[in-house]
Amino acid sequence: MAQMSSEERINTAVGLGTPDRIPVVPILDMFSSRYGGITQHEMLFDLKKADRALEKTIADLGAIDGMNLSYAGMGPLMSLMFLVPPLLPGVDGYPEEALWQFVEKSVMEPEEYKDILKKGGRRWMMGKLREHNPIMASFSRLVRHAAGLLSFGFQLRRSLRAWRKKGVTFLVGPNITFTPMEWISIGLRSFTDFIMDLYRRPEDVQAAGKEFIKMFKPLGLTMARFSGIPRVFMGGTRTSASSINPQLFEKYALPEWLEMCRYYVQRKITPVLHLDSDWTPFLHYFKEFPQGRCILNLDGETDIFEAKKILGDHMCIMGDVPATMLKLGEPEQVEDYCRRLFREVGAGGGFILSSGCTVPIDAKPENVKAMLQSVHRYGKYPLRV
Repeated sequence: MAQMSSEERINTAVGLGTPDRIPVVPILDMFSSRYGGITQHEMLFDLKKADRALEKTIADLGAIDGMNLSYAGMGPLMSLMFLVPPLLPGVDGYPEEALWQFVEKSVMEPEEYKDILKKGGRRWMMGKLREHNPIMASFSRLVRHAAGLLSFGFQLRRSLRAWRKKGVTFLVGPNITFTPMEWISIGLRSFTDFIMDLYRRPEDVQAAGKEFIKMFKPLGLTMARFSGIPRVFMGGTRTSASSINPQLFEKYALPEWLEMCRYYVQRKITPVLHLDSDWTPFLHYFKEFPQGRCILNLDGETDIFEAKKILGDHMCIMGDVPATMLKLGEPEQVEDYCRRLFREVGAGGGFILSSGCTVPIDAKPENVKAMLQSVHRYGKYPLRV
């Protein structure tokens, strides 16, 4: 088989085919920044330094086909996209080497679901941003911040072009979106209040979701078109089997996931379903998603081998070297696990090797090297592992 480019390799796997070898696409930015000698603040706010750190990591530890979600340079965007800005390293006294964190708290009362319906999702959300996000509350600060965002946009496009020339594909770039229920849980009501709402006022949650979905679908599409990357990252954890029961998922969450995925697929955008927590009991629902057009990206909690049995002929599966193994294991364990993934999940194609969510910032470099190099040693089709 002729050697493929990284983009061809990934696209072939997404379409459930067998590329020349298994592609490897980890989430590497936090690890690569520390390995490359820069702080987490620099990773988030200095894209050039972040790129150099990633270059060093790849040169030392092994070639990659692509990067999954990367926050490199995205500090200005992250400051603005949440009602309550996350804790960002080097900002407002938060340590420069700390990992960024969500600040989760309720910023709306349950009675406000009705206001969302009256005002519409976009208008209501802008009002809340002005109320809670200090950047949005100050016109002069917003203008200064907008200039930083514009600069990031131009830098990002240059960076993506440079990486493509080096044979590295960015799976999603900043193309991030949420289903409404995921967003309500993380960004508006907090997990506990969200779960209570699902039992006390499920119709209100559902109706608000129908307003928000009008905003989230075009937002993800706009980012995909701006970046030139035909994929969109859809994070999920609060609608997993770790959080809600099958009845709630089927009635309220599944319709949102399906509507958004079908919207993107119809526009030739590949949804990357980044599913944290345990989704094993819900795997059969993904048979309803467009065949050969989505990526099921698992983080190590969902049984990836069961996912292969249920969805191997329906959806590309991506994962899932556990974070605990990369930090606490040994290179031989990592290599053995990757070989098992190749045998059991990679058989017949439709598989992308990745880290189980993010490679830990303090993972052992020799373990990361074992993961990255495993595809070059054992991942060529036809597989012999």
